[in-house]
Amino acid sequence: MLKYKPKQLFSLILAALFTWSGSHNYILAQNSLKLTPKTPTIVEKTTVTNIPEVEIAPELEKNIKASIISVYGEDKLDAVYSNVLKLIKKAREERNDKLKQDDINRSSDWYKDEIVYMFYADQFGVKDKNSANTFEGLIGMLDYLKDLGVTTLYILPFMDSPMGDAGFDVKDPKNVRKDLGGMEEFERFAMIARAKGFKIKADLILNHFSDQHKWFQDALKGDLSKLDYFVATNKAPAYKRYRDENIGIIAEYQEDNGLVSKRRVIFPEICENNYRKVTISGKDYYVYHTFYPFQLDVNWENPEVLYYMLDAIAFWANNGVDIFRLDAIPYFIKEKGTNAENLPKTHDTVQLLSSFLQAIGPRSVLQAEACQWPKDILPYFGEENKIKVNNDKQLTRTDEVQIAYHFPYMPAIWASLVTGDKEHFWKAYQSTPQIPDSSTWAIFLRVHDELTLEMVDIETRKLIYDKLISKGAQFREGFGVSGRIANFLDNDPSKIGLAYSVLLSLPGIPIIYYGDEIGAQNNWEYAKEFAKKREATQKTKGENLEVKSYFDSRDINRGPIEKAMFYNATRNKSDLSNQIYRTIRNLIKVRKENSVLTKGTLTPVKSNQESIFSYLRENDTEQVLVVHNLSDKPVKTTLDLPRDVVNKISKSHLNDLLTNKQVKIKQISSGLKITLKPYQSLWFKL
Repeated sequence: MLKYKPKQLFSLILAALFTWSGSHNYILAQNSLKLTPKTPTIVEKTTVTNIPEVEIAPELEKNIKASIISVYGEDKLDAVYSNVLKLIKKAREERNDKLKQDDINRSSDWYKDEIVYMFYADQFGVKDKNSANTFEGLIGMLDYLKDLGVTTLYILPFMDSPMGDAGFDVKDPKNVRKDLGGMEEFERFAMIARAKGFKIKADLILNHFSDQHKWFQDALKGDLSKLDYFVATNKAPAYKRYRDENIGIIAEYQEDNGLVSKRRVIFPEICENNYRKVTISGKDYYVYHTFYPFQLDVNWENPEVLYYMLDAIAFWANNGVDIFRLDAIPYFIKEKGTNAENLPKTHDTVQLLSSFLQAIGPRSVLQAEACQWPKDILPYFGEENKIKVNNDKQLTRTDEVQIAYHFPYMPAIWASLVTGDKEHFWKAYQSTPQIPDSSTWAIFLRVHDELTLEMVDIETRKLIYDKLISKGAQFREGFGVSGRIANFLDNDPSKIGLAYSVLLSLPGIPIIYYGDEIGAQNNWEYAKEFAKKREATQKTKGENLEVKSYFDSRDINRGPIEKAMFYNATRNKSDLSNQIYRTIRNLIKVRKENSVLTKGTLTPVKSNQESIFSYLRENDTEQVLVVHNLSDKPVKTTLDLPRDVVNKISKSHLNDLLTNKQVKIKQISSGLKITLKPYQSLWFKL
């Protein structure tokens, strides 16, 4: 928990000492770590004559100042802090009364009760497969989503973008794509969605921008100062590329100061390394990219980048976004001699963003998207603080993010599903550290990306890959499999129901990916067509990128799904999609009716069968016993239960919350005996 906080204190102490002595060696040492050679440099545009009077909570002020010193240096503290305060003041002045009331009324951990539904605005509920949706058209899907029971709508990237990476290549972070109806349609959609009780979740894509962003276009036209808005060098990178069996393809760079930087090549089928060569006024420069070559990483150590990002956060917070998903959060800061993941300055940057958001709109929270092990994600929560909202209200919030994806749970659940062995999940569970009480994990079976296999051991990776590859597509050279849940589970409603019963009975915020609740299929046609569009877009720009392939296998689990398919799934009881829909709808309903399933603890329950996956969900007043049969055969099992739980069971039957039917059990001194059908789940209220 305190991994990075002593460093901030250390920075403050050093800054004070060196200011007293007149020394600037510490600042020079900090600057010497920057990856970007200062060939193209800028002079900070905003100078400070006086610091504006803005009242913020002492904890937030402390965190903001410590983060500024760490990332930008003590000599820039006054200037940067003053500009941050100006942005806070501006955001507060522009905030409407309804949002201000929410800031006061919402509980600290309101997000723990949410069930998230994620979708592409242009692909969800289309008129037909050859047409794209708009925000106006999406209004017609709100009743469907209300009936399903989800509570938060996660709209995948909808900001202005050339759509090279399904919207994750942002051109203008304060604008809505015109093909979706622009800002006017978004505001109308959001207003109606909120009136129906939904919350809105959106992406903050702050690690990189599209090469069509104004900064990069200005740089290409000769404004070299704009190169310092990105991570750039004027020297061709010297590197070697190899495969690491634990994390994938690595590009190992020999830096000019003798250090070695080992960086992941996230898309090895597409990119050779992490640098894109550009020629400006006859001179070559190399711009860093973590992902596609047209997604260029920004330079967070430039204060002008910070101001721009904070302004974008304020814009969307004041437009009512409830949860911000911080895309690619581990990669914000790049330093020579590191892997550029989870660096201390990255945490300080996230803390600054979080403190800013809590200062302008504490109704909203941050979620980390970090495909990392839980021990590396833990520091992204930071420490819990009491934040004063007004004289009568204070919130308990972590000082970095409040929510984080639990990536290892996804392959762990899949390993248990495809092998029928619960121990795969329990292994991931046991390696998960305790997180602050006010924070939570977000959990999922599938999302818009691949089923990552990085967060498992080599043997389990091969096991899952071999089981699923024929039902999907390879991604990251064996470190992932793309595909839809229905394809992976053989379009079997009982298997799909079991998978969602696991998801919706575990602690954390469950996320449902659009179409999975009706058994949507892999869309190879869409993936192939989108590859052609991606290639055509780049060629239209007249640029010869070093791209090995434009086909992205993740696109098979994307694409348009017609409105009629969703609504038909709610009505046609003889249809496969209806069976899946009714099962998931019921699971959601029961979860929402039992608060112990959203905020209760989890205690493993032992059984004498490897295929019986069981646990207790408990709080001070309630207990629910969850039992899953991962096998395709009926299983008789004995469950070992704590004495106090056994004493509560005084009947020969228990009521199953999922069916509201009595299930026969046999009580014994150490627990109970029970028989489960193939792929059956039982949720017993004790």
